[in-house]
Amino acid sequence: MANLKKSVVIILVMIGFLTSCVGEGDKIYEEYYNVNSFTQTYKVLKASWNLGQDDDSGYYQYYEFSEPNLTKEIYDYGIMQAFLFMNGNNITPLPFDDFWMDGDIKWTEQVTCEFRPGYVTFILKYDDHAVDIPPHYDYTFMVRFLW
Repeated sequence: MANLKKSVVIILVMIGFLTSCVGEGDKIYEEYYNVNSFTQTYKVLKASWNLGQDDDSGYYQYYEFSEPNLTKEIYDYGIMQAFLFMNGNNITPLPFDDFWMDGDIKWTEQVTCEFRPGYVTFILKYDDHAVDIPPHYDYTFMVRFLW
């Protein structure tokens, strides 16, 4: 009988302990975060690129857009997801590498994106950093900012 009383007491203590830890409607995470975002599409015509030469690795092509929605808060606390439209609505994330053939000569083009408060910059780099290679296409980009 003493063992039965001890067992009942242990069972009641266990039930009380378990039900006090996790009750109906208890939340595991108390904080909820609101995620803000905006998405913008940019188009760069093949004749619009500018020549840059301030990179230690050599010359590159760039085009910079003014983006007033891109605040310092978004820059400091957010992230950017950038994509290149390929064919139709097919997109690929940046950076993206492509290659070109001209006879026996092959070169690589890297497409990438940078941002800072107020500006979004798209960059084309060629593996030989030649200044006489013009961009081949009009490029359309989609950029999403989350903060």
